Amino acid sequence: MVSKSGGFVRRPLHTLMGLLLAALAALPALSTAAPTAMRPLVVEPGTTQAAAFDTIFQKVVGPASLDATRVAYDADLERLRALLPKGDRLRQARLRSVYCGSSTWKDPVRGLAYSDQALELARELRDVESEARAILCRAGYIMLTRGAQHGQPEIDKAIALLSDTQHQQLLAESLEMRGDAQSLLGEQAKAMLDFQRARAAYRAAGINHEVEPLMLSIAVAYRRIGDFQQAERYFTQAVERMQDRQDWESVGTNLIQLGFLHSESRAPEKARAAFEQAIEIGGNHDDPYSVSAALMGLAEIQITLGDPVAALGTLGQARAGFAAEHDDSNEDMLLMLTGEAFASQNRHADALTRYQQAFPLIQRNGNDRYLAQLYRDRAASNEALGRILPALEDFKRYNELQMKLQGKMRLEQSRLLEYEYEIRRRDFENRQLRTDAQANQRQVTALERIRRWQTLSLVLAGLFAALLGLLAWRQWKKSRRLRSQAMTDSLTSVASRGGIEQELDQAIVHASGAGTPLSLLMLDLDYFKSINDRYGHATGDRVLRDVSTAWQAQLRGRDPLGRIGGEEFVVVCQDTSLEQALLVAARLREALHALCFDDVDTSLQVTVSIGAASYKQGDTREDLLASADAALYRAKQAGRDRIET
Repeated sequence: MVSKSGGFVRRPLHTLMGLLLAALAALPALSTAAPTAMRPLVVEPGTTQAAAFDTIFQKVVGPASLDATRVAYDADLERLRALLPKGDRLRQARLRSVYCGSSTWKDPVRGLAYSDQALELARELRDVESEARAILCRAGYIMLTRGAQHGQPEIDKAIALLSDTQHQQLLAESLEMRGDAQSLLGEQAKAMLDFQRARAAYRAAGINHEVEPLMLSIAVAYRRIGDFQQAERYFTQAVERMQDRQDWESVGTNLIQLGFLHSESRAPEKARAAFEQAIEIGGNHDDPYSVSAALMGLAEIQITLGDPVAALGTLGQARAGFAAEHDDSNEDMLLMLTGEAFASQNRHADALTRYQQAFPLIQRNGNDRYLAQLYRDRAASNEALGRILPALEDFKRYNELQMKLQGKMRLEQSRLLEYEYEIRRRDFENRQLRTDAQANQRQVTALERIRRWQTLSLVLAGLFAALLGLLAWRQWKKSRRLRSQAMTDSLTSVASRGGIEQELDQAIVHASGAGTPLSLLMLDLDYFKSINDRYGHATGDRVLRDVSTAWQAQLRGRDPLGRIGGEEFVVVCQDTSLEQALLVAARLREALHALCFDDVDTSLQVTVSIGAASYKQGDTREDLLASADAALYRAKQAGRDRIET
């Protein structure tokens, strides 16, 4: 299903997470009997029914399923069901484990019951792969009936079950499904980490191209975290790719996401154009669910543009479309949007009735963003009706929830930067390990060659021994160089995160033992992202190098400077009180003001926000960093380009 915030994204049902991400359509019986409308199945001459079943099953669960459309995937499931050999319980378990994810299921309660049967049979036969698929089916139906947060423990079980197996593609799909659920609940950093792990698992499974549904999930997460430029680039390019492939269902999905993006970035006319295009494509290519989802998005835009009468008509069409698909998963948003349309017509009593009906549905789904919107709308209608106290209570709830959401957004953005840095660091370490392994293999080969020739003469043996000594010396020098590089930031030549943390640990030990003062400065370049966006990353890198050089010139040799990520730096001020550290901070700030980049842009001026903290007996490294970070946050909140303690 597709919610207003893009919570469930329509995509081909190539895995069991289609339960979470797609609409549910026609209902099958809880058996494996073939539908009466199915065409007779013809088995190729010389092929047994069991072999034909296995061939289709591998198509359904293998890499080919990743690019399959919903219609093609469902057709393969029906062929698989017709090919099931009678009395073959193992193949029956495999069929049930994938058929529970068919879009032919309409009633999620019965779908959950079918998934439970599939899980029981898979466990009885000790078929781990089928067990994991059945668990993911259960998770999808639980999310549909009870909310996304209730399905996550089931997905965790599937991931734990698959972690020590060779089923890397299924593990990737499980990680992707968990990432989608986390993204819907606002945990974008955790979602991104799961998406990156899913990408690695796909690579381990031999799937080296980018998986479109995974890339769509990543783009939706970027949209939710407010990185509209990154998300829009993906959605626009995906529309072009899917048009070339004539995958109209995916075209509609990406157009709907573009509509949500333009709505959130306050471009209602662009949003309306995207939704109307999605409606046209869905109508032309027999995709009623996308039409209904786009109609719901269009209704919100019509309310924004001051046309509540048209919005109510559009919502009626959307509700009828969802009803035809037997899907009530969007009822919360339909009710809230209907209330907003009534409120725009000053029908506030009717609006409050719809808000009251929507409230338990939104609470069940656990989406704080919707809940905040509902509190705001309800407060406005209560105020319009003269109900001051209820209006005030709802406004307070709205304000508290907004503060929570904004704080969470900042935290998620910070965590995302940390995770991206960690991923890049791990990639570097993995490449280095591979390089070292290749070098070690070359050394082993050389040693074996040396041993074969050692019998020729003592002179040659001595020469070979000298050669080995030279190789060992070079390896020792290389190891020392690598250790030094690991402690130095390659871009700015100041200490890396690991290097500056080591310096801080040593300074804390000294301050604790000698009773001398110790202070810490945390510096963050203001609006640095806009420099990268406007002038390019090459200019951004130059700014970081010039800033580091300017600051190094202002610091004592015993006050190390380190880059802990992106545009954020730390200075360890040893034997320095907080008052003295503030003087150091002022020098660094003035040195930054003196920098000019006239060859880039005469108007380019870089400023910095600085947080200062002093060591107290018993503080750990984390305590001191947290104090400085809190001060830095206050500096930014107070207007940036300033120093706070």
